[in-house]
Order: sequence, then structure tokens, then C-alpha cells
Amino acid sequence: MFTSMMKLSEIVSFELPVEIGNMEVSHICDDSREIADDSLFVAINGSAENGENYIVDALKKGARYIVLEDKNGKNCVEIRESGAVFIYVDNPRKELSHIASKFFPNNLHSIVAVTGTNGKTSTVDIIRQIWTQSGQKSASVGTLGVISDNGTEKLSANLTSPGPIKMHMILNRMSTAGIGNIALEASSHGINQHRLDNINFSVCAFTNMSLDHMDYHKTMENYQKSKERLFSKIANDKTVFIVNADDVFSKKIEAIAADRNIKCVSYGHNSPHLKIISISPQKSGQLMEFSFLGKKYAVNLPLYGAFQVYNSLCALATCYYTGVPLEDILDALEKLKLITGRLEMVANFRSVMVFLDYAHTPDALKNALLSARHYARKRLITVFGCGGNRDQQKRKMMGEIAEQFSDFAFVTDDNPRDEEPSSIRRMIIAGMRCGRFVNVPTGRENAIRAAMEFASDGDCLLVAGKGHETYQQLARKFVYFSDRDVILDCVDSK
Repeated sequence: MFTSMMKLSEIVSFELPVEIGNMEVSHICDDSREIADDSLFVAINGSAENGENYIVDALKKGARYIVLEDKNGKNCVEIRESGAVFIYVDNPRKELSHIASKFFPNNLHSIVAVTGTNGKTSTVDIIRQIWTQSGQKSASVGTLGVISDNGTEKLSANLTSPGPIKMHMILNRMSTAGIGNIALEASSHGINQHRLDNINFSVCAFTNMSLDHMDYHKTMENYQKSKERLFSKIANDKTVFIVNADDVFSKKIEAIAADRNIKCVSYGHNSPHLKIISISPQKSGQLMEFSFLGKKYAVNLPLYGAFQVYNSLCALATCYYTGVPLEDILDALEKLKLITGRLEMVANFRSVMVFLDYAHTPDALKNALLSARHYARKRLITVFGCGGNRDQQKRKMMGEIAEQFSDFAFVTDDNPRDEEPSSIRRMIIAGMRCGRFVNVPTGRENAIRAAMEFASDGDCLLVAGKGHETYQQLARKFVYFSDRDVILDCVDSK
């Protein structure tokens, strides 16, 4: 547990009476199980739990300061007879982010955020690899965990963007360890819930926008507004914006940049700045040709999929505007390592190329299939499913996409959670009209093994949905499961 005594006036966002402001805080938390003596506890009203229900428990365990919502939207302080200090604020989530940033300060050279429906994980990983290869100590934070020269630290299985306390602890720890640069995945949930507030971003980048997270946002308008907030509210006036010129949502970000007089650079086929000229798939990746700053360049990119060209150019621009020389970036791009579970070629089995991909949205599945098609001399075979307790409208769409862009599909389970797996598969199959699929009711492992057995010389197999994940979520239990392990076991057993 991290403890550091700070005065209350040093971490709270509004002015306090002197006698209260001079009181010292030993620890901050939003989980009553982590209370220490003289802690400050922030009561967050979440989707599953209301933190105000745990205030009594927090006080019993030694909390001295309680931050909670004022229903009238005012900031005020009350000292109870017990000596506990109740701090009422308009928005406890926003206040927690401010408090965490003060309690865990950092001195990082560059912090960048990447947001978008797809491509966040690949882009932050590429940014980190470029920084590292150019001689700068760097880290990335997101779906794959916290990755740095010191190894990988896993985060909660459910959070792409950690909560504000964890986030600022990471930034503080990395800064203390001498790391200068950090690339963060900025999820719509994280942006909406103020997890990324009060971070001094050098660059904020946008990859793409398509249907996702409707179970949380309810409408595309709400989803888009969450993404916009990174650029309109969180970024500072010196932040550089990097946007995908081929995605219409970038127009909104460009308008925000113009209104705030912020530098905005685009990439893509339609970009006037970092323009894609051509993409040529190759056996070991692809050749990408592009122009930047008035010159043309050709880079042998050791990653598969046209979408990785977009992610790499987003990373190129991001690193360039954090001070990395262009020649160092170009050299690093040709030395990139495959990104775990992102159209990762994990086996060449009986002349069948087997790819692993995290695609779990309609657009991501389509892009993965279009990219994998280049490596199928004969059939393209897909193994996929859809997650439970998530937006159901994706399911039929993904069935349609799998049928349209592959030659045969094995429909299986992918983290069914609290839903009945057979019901999820039925919703997927509702979009598949041509009969070129099989419904596998006996679990994901059997689906992968059946697909591996079905594939023959010249085929290409895409196992989609889980990518890097090493679990299957059944109800509230996380059971160990790895697509990669199953694929490699099939290879070894033949």
C-alpha cells in the first residue's frame, strides 16, 4: 500500500478553511477494503455498487475524510462530531481524478493518449516500441497491461483504462523509475468516467469510430461524445491532435482543434499531411508507401493487415510530435515485433496460415478478414463468437460479416458471462443465410480443434475475438483458456 502524508488543501480542488486544509491525508482510495488510518475515501456511485453504502465501513476502518456527492451540486465541507471530515462535491469521479493527480505527481516527458473503437492497443504498443528503439525509456498502458523495460504488469481484465488512482500511481511510479514516455489507451468508459482527467497529454490521437459499447452508451451519439471529450475537455492547449483522415468522425476533432487553436495532423489516404500512397501485402508483413513533410517513403512493415498501416502511421505522427527524429521512427517501424493477438500469425500448419486476432466488433472482424484474405490461396475459415452481457445488436451483424468475408465459419462462445451461450450463438446465426457455417455447442476449444482439422493446404484460418486473453468468462467465473494454447497444441499433436 502506498502512503504519503499530504495536506488536504494540497489535493482537493477547491479552497478549504485553513484549519481543515492543514489536516493530513495518509492514503486515498475508492474501495473501503483498502482503508488505512487517516485515509481519504471517495464514495463513487458506480454501475454495480454505490460507494456511499460503504461510508460507515470506511470510517470504522480508519478513514478520516469522506468525499461524496452533494445533491445540490455545491462544494462544501462538514466536520462531524466524530472528527470525520465530509467533503461534498458536485462530481466525485471528477474530484477523485484531481485528488489522485495531486497525490501521485509525475515528471514524465511525454504522455500520449490513443482513442478509437479499434486499434488502440496496437497503436500504443507501436508507439512504445518506437520510443524504446530510439533510446528512450518508455511504457504503454492498456488492454495488454503495463508494458515497460521492467516487464509486463497485468491490469483488471475489465478495464482498458485503469481507474484514476491506479492510473496516477502508474504514472508516478514510472516517473520515479526514470521512464520518460508513456502511451495510454483511452477507452470511452475511461474518458466518460473521468479516469483520464488531470493528465498533461502531449498528444491525443484518434484511430477510428464504429459501433461498440452500446450496452453502456445506449446510442452512437453518446459514444461519440465520450470520445470527443478527450479532445474538447481533457487535452490542454499545447496538446497535438493526430486524426485518421479517412474516418468521418475526425471532422469533429478537427473542428475542436480549430476552435481551440490546437495543432491537428492527419494520416490516411485522404490526408494532406501523412498520406498513404499504397499498401502491398507480403509474406512477412506488408510494404507501405506514404508521403510526409513533402517526401515519399517506403517501409517494410513486419505486421499483417492494412489496419496496421493506419496504426503505424498514427504512431509515426505521435512519436514525431513528441520529438523523435523521423529517421529513427522509420528505422524502428521496420523492426517492430508482432503485437500479441492483433492479426498475429501464430502457426503455419499443413501450409495453413493461422492468425489470432482480438476482433470483437463488426468493423474489426471485417478488417481482420479482409486482411487475412490476402494469405488464403484457397479458403478463408473463421472461428468466432460474441460476448455475453454486451450490446446484442452486434451479433447478427458479425454473423453477416463472417459469412460475407470468409468461406466457412465455426460459430462458438466468447466470454458468455451471464447469458446462455446457445442464445448468443442463435443471434449470430440469424445473420448467416448461406449455410456455410457450423454451430459448435461444445465449447470454444472444440471449435478451434474442428477448424484446424477442417483446414487444408492453401487455406487460411482466423481465430477471432479473444486475441491475447487467457480466460473464458462463464457467469462470474474466469476460467483459464487460451486460443493460442489450443492452436499450438493442435500443431504439436500432428
